[in-house]
Amino acid sequence: METKPHIYEVAYEVCNKVGGIYTVLESKAQEMVRHYGENYCAVGFFDKSQANIEFDETEPPGNIKKIFEELGNRGIKCYYGKWLISGRPNTILIDTSRFAGETNTIKGELWGKYDVDSLRSGIEFNEPVLWAYAAGVLIGKLIENSKNSVSIAQFHEWMSGAGLLYLENFRKNNKNNNLKIATVFTTHATILGRTMANAGEKLHKIVREGIEKSEIAGADTARKYGVLDKHTMEKACANNCDVFTAVSELTSREAQYILGKRADVVLPNGLNMDKFLTIDELTVMKKTRRKQMKRFLRAFFSRYYHIDFNNIRSAFISGRYEFHNKGINLFIDALGKLNERLKKEKAECRKNKILISFIFVPTKTYGENTELIRNKLLYAEMEEQVENELDTIKDRIIDLLTTVKVPAGTREILSDEFLQRCRRLSAHFSAKHGQAPPLSAFNLASEYNDSIINALRRNGLNNHETDQVKVVFYPAYLSSADRLIGMDYNDAILTFDTGVFPSYYESWGYTPLEAAAQGIPAVTTDLSGYGKFINNLKEEGTISDGGMYVLKRDGRIWEDMVNDLSDRMYEITVADKKELAKLRRNAKEISGFADWKFLIKYYIEAHEMAVEKIGGK
Repeated sequence: METKPHIYEVAYEVCNKVGGIYTVLESKAQEMVRHYGENYCAVGFFDKSQANIEFDETEPPGNIKKIFEELGNRGIKCYYGKWLISGRPNTILIDTSRFAGETNTIKGELWGKYDVDSLRSGIEFNEPVLWAYAAGVLIGKLIENSKNSVSIAQFHEWMSGAGLLYLENFRKNNKNNNLKIATVFTTHATILGRTMANAGEKLHKIVREGIEKSEIAGADTARKYGVLDKHTMEKACANNCDVFTAVSELTSREAQYILGKRADVVLPNGLNMDKFLTIDELTVMKKTRRKQMKRFLRAFFSRYYHIDFNNIRSAFISGRYEFHNKGINLFIDALGKLNERLKKEKAECRKNKILISFIFVPTKTYGENTELIRNKLLYAEMEEQVENELDTIKDRIIDLLTTVKVPAGTREILSDEFLQRCRRLSAHFSAKHGQAPPLSAFNLASEYNDSIINALRRNGLNNHETDQVKVVFYPAYLSSADRLIGMDYNDAILTFDTGVFPSYYESWGYTPLEAAAQGIPAVTTDLSGYGKFINNLKEEGTISDGGMYVLKRDGRIWEDMVNDLSDRMYEITVADKKELAKLRRNAKEISGFADWKFLIKYYIEAHEMAVEKIGGK
């Protein structure tokens, strides 16, 4: 393209941190602005609480201000400004709270023209559709205002789909006005595919066999799973856009069966690697964060039994509470297998290794475990007593050394008062000695019906002193403000030796990539987009093994997968510091291949293809 087109990127997650698509948009914005400059504009949903944090509102240019005023008269309130992220892209946020009266008219139009079946849909469908339609109206007005230039509107997921369909219809009705508008639709995961997988269906087998038979998933299947409205919206967008894109080859293949169309261009997800520290900087920070995590671990376990926290290994899994899709079930079964192996080795006096595993999966809770809060307060009090006495201890040691006295015992160094206070605290702290610590750091809303807790118990993972695999279920979003770990997610995961993400359904999978970018060896699978991406790099000889392990799940029986993953975690558990350091460096190096500096070319390719489709220049 000789001149840069105007790019309008529409997504519910713009300035609205509600899902993985936010990471895609936020991390690549700098590269979009670098390529398209002021011609790039993100369009999102106005949520006041989120906008107060992420959006810097400014006065819109005169021509845009007139359009805002016109739309305001229709109940569509628009805000113009900058998204407060790297690249500071131009951004428009749309509030449709006063536009709700048009809901049924819009849904009727979508049914009549594109067979979007939303008769029985509720607010979870209606609200995004209303907003997306308004976004389409806005973009149509902006395009009319710049008739001589080419414009591309890219829409992410079904939630923005009504805007794409509006523009398709808008273009058909304005053929004589020479409006050069191209549309791109991006699916990050089909709604029907995700729902079927989460319900325990063998989705990958169904997709493979369906494609072999040249079949397409029917509306009855979507109706069965309660996603008919979203599915028909997604299908209409995929089949009416100029260029259809997906975030991985896996998702493209899924779309071929679910939506009846394979992606024209695959858009792999990346990260802005400039935001991450170097491996040497991460190593320094890791030491600090581990001290903080060690305080939590001591509060969690040390009232019940002794653990040498200087001689442990650690693993974690994180993500949405999708027990099957995220491979949480596989992770727990592998931990159970590993626990039995390590217990046997300890009994045979071969090894005495402990793995502490965290499950960072949010669910409904009634606050932190009160017993654990008391444990942490007691630990903090003991730590404070020692810190208060340190200067006195230091002075006494120096006095003894200067008089050439060799202390026979602690009484020459520690005061009777200090020892008495310590004994009281120690007696209180060790009152639960011999019992087992809880599995969850929070009080669960329904512990007896919780899939994670039940799977842990079924696998004999009860946090008994004899267990060599200890577990901490942390069912809340990590925050520096919480009263337990007291660290944000990115800081907390720095303390771990490995991240394990054995997903069954994962259109891309940011968690292993984010772990690797922080120098944390990780596990992904060949049923995730990122896992396929890594396997392709390995097949090309671009990267070597080590740092990112791709677990083979496609077509394997459960026991083999459990054994494979358990073996991988065993290798981490028994690895020495030199081996772990090498894995960390390899992981960091591998993450660089998913830098947006390299991957943005696929977005540009999709945009250029869209312009070619409409005969633009």
